[in-house]
Amino acid sequence: MKHHGIGVGYKFPHDFANHDVDQQYLPDVLAEAERRYYLPSDQGYERTLGERMAFRQAEREAARAAGRTPKDTVPGPQVDGMNASGKIFRTREESRRKVADTEKRDAS
Repeated sequence: MKHHGIGVGYKFPHDFANHDVDQQYLPDVLAEAERRYYLPSDQGYERTLGERMAFRQAEREAARAAGRTPKDTVPGPQVDGMNASGKIFRTREESRRKVADTEKRDAS
């Protein structure tokens, strides 16, 4: 798809600090500079959403003022897939053995 120009330049938000990246998702026609599509109220959970939006906007503006972009990646969990799947398999087999032992004991 990328050789057709689809997704070129897309920044995956979870690769950035606070899982937020300043990028335009809408077409230029809809993405006017000062247009806002959601304005949270100060009631209930919308207050929390408004605070989060304000925090992210402040972080973006601070990054722009400092002449940097928030490219610091958030370190993800270090998982060894083979070890994790082996542990899951062992746990499942131990559970099956316990059930089988219990069934044998109850059958006697």
